[in-house]
Amino acid sequence: MLATNERPHSRAFREEVNIVLSAFDCVLNSEKAVYASSDLTTGRRFYRLLRECGARDPADLRSKLGDERYRRELFEPNQLAANAFARSVRERLGGSTLVITPAPLTVPGWSQQEYLRFFETLIRTRIKAVFCNEGWEYSNGCTFEFAVAHEAGIPTHDSAHALIDRSRGLELIERAVRELESAGVEPIGLRRHQALLQSITEPPP
Repeated sequence: MLATNERPHSRAFREEVNIVLSAFDCVLNSEKAVYASSDLTTGRRFYRLLRECGARDPADLRSKLGDERYRRELFEPNQLAANAFARSVRERLGGSTLVITPAPLTVPGWSQQEYLRFFETLIRTRIKAVFCNEGWEYSNGCTFEFAVAHEAGIPTHDSAHALIDRSRGLELIERAVRELESAGVEPIGLRRHQALLQSITEPPP
């Protein structure tokens, strides 16, 4: 085994983004991939736990659950579902298409907003189609990625591989927002990404 001298690194966020993107490029080799969008830290399971715990927001939920229970009851089930969805997309596309799932990526120190910024860059530069897992309209991350894809002119599909246009996406998000608000939950992230999607001008047919 080679001896290593570990030392702390201090890099700007943009430098770290470029490092992670270069790792993707080792696999993509100038090709573009399909992106499998799936909820990880929000979504239906998150809102159920939010109501059960009487939590106000993601940070409050994590505080109430504790790190171990948070991983066990929210992140790990979502992670498994996201990986399974990416595999199903790849199989349905014939097995040879490169499909990226966000679930395994872990960068110590990154905030949720920094993860979103990274995946925005990935989608805009290295993705040719986005497939959205069932229930994507309840997820802050998925609704953001949906809006980014539409702004970038990248086609979006549902879990059954049917195309989702901007109007249908807005309809689904609005329905999810109304459902959550009727349950006494304030879906701030969904509202923000709904507004972002509404601000995007669709290209002429």
